[in-house]
Amino acid sequence: MKPTAKAALVAVGILGGLFALHVQLNLGGWPSFLRRLQGGSEQRGELTVGFLPVTCHLTCPVTNWVTTHTDSGSVFKSKKYTNFEAVAEDFKSKQLHASFILAPLAMTLRRQGTPIKIVHLGHRDGTTIIVHKDSPYRTFKDLKGKKIAVPHMYSNQRILLARQLEKEGMKEDDLTLVPVPPPEHPSMLQKGAVDAYIIGEPHAAKSEIAGFGRVLYFTKDIWPNFISCVLAVSEDLIRENRPLVEELVAGISASGRWIDASGEELVAGLHKEGDGTKADDNNIVLPSNWTTDHRSQAAAIGAHAKYYAQPPELLRFVLTKPLDRVKYTNLVPARPDFEEIQRYAEKLGYFKPSTPEDPFGFEDYCDASFAMAAHGSDKK
Repeated sequence: MKPTAKAALVAVGILGGLFALHVQLNLGGWPSFLRRLQGGSEQRGELTVGFLPVTCHLTCPVTNWVTTHTDSGSVFKSKKYTNFEAVAEDFKSKQLHASFILAPLAMTLRRQGTPIKIVHLGHRDGTTIIVHKDSPYRTFKDLKGKKIAVPHMYSNQRILLARQLEKEGMKEDDLTLVPVPPPEHPSMLQKGAVDAYIIGEPHAAKSEIAGFGRVLYFTKDIWPNFISCVLAVSEDLIRENRPLVEELVAGISASGRWIDASGEELVAGLHKEGDGTKADDNNIVLPSNWTTDHRSQAAAIGAHAKYYAQPPELLRFVLTKPLDRVKYTNLVPARPDFEEIQRYAEKLGYFKPSTPEDPFGFEDYCDASFAMAAHGSDKK
């Protein structure tokens, strides 16, 4: 059944043309650098993109799933990491040319001489401060003197805590911070090794669903439009294959807009229970009691064994309760956001402060032109 003209325009606007093949719509309006991929060379581009199993990186598995279920365009493979130190080391050794990474860590690497640029945001908000459900902590000030797990000492989660300490009139040493790989946060809280943790989802919701964790704050409520992770690429890749970077960012951007948009049509490779399809590496079957809205589909993709390998119900919970717990639009890197992050990063000693003799700023670690082009393409 062909969509109406209005629906077609909406689909093009949301997906920037990239997903048109995957939802079996015959739509135009592709940006020029994507349009040439249609019916072009049989040889497809390929790029490996790093990610961790956090919802800030969800557009990476979604883009991988979509690009491996079509015969056109480049294939963006995904490589799973369990900690940010490994991502940083692979960037430094040039074993990795594109990855989702903590925003301040990407800035720190660039300041230290690793030639990478931030080209897109991971998502907005999607980070939570969790305490044990039986704890007496009800406000941020109640955490004074407590041990808090953070995903990395160069994380924006640490900056959020510093920002909140400042807001509450507290001192930096009022909290004891412990760097812990994201997947280990729930177990650290459960066994009492920390009093609270701050982390990107779904590792907050995991302890909430398990019954021992309680949300103290969603970061959307104390730092609206919070940025945790970004997509960074090597400057070598930008210089040597700019069209591939453009295509990657367009795909990541399209994935985010698709997740946040309304719609029920299944993308290629997803099926509803009862149609006779068996789940395997190339097919995902949604439970019969699930709706087929985009967030449910994204949860099912992310939960797949080759990506997060987590219960799909967990990811669906994160993406829907509440709906604004995580947002995947408004992801063009903006100077004011990063200047605020940089002020705190310099204050906390992440990297050398910018000086007139040794300047360091937004243009040094960020190239927003790719995201601006990708988000602008849905208006063409």
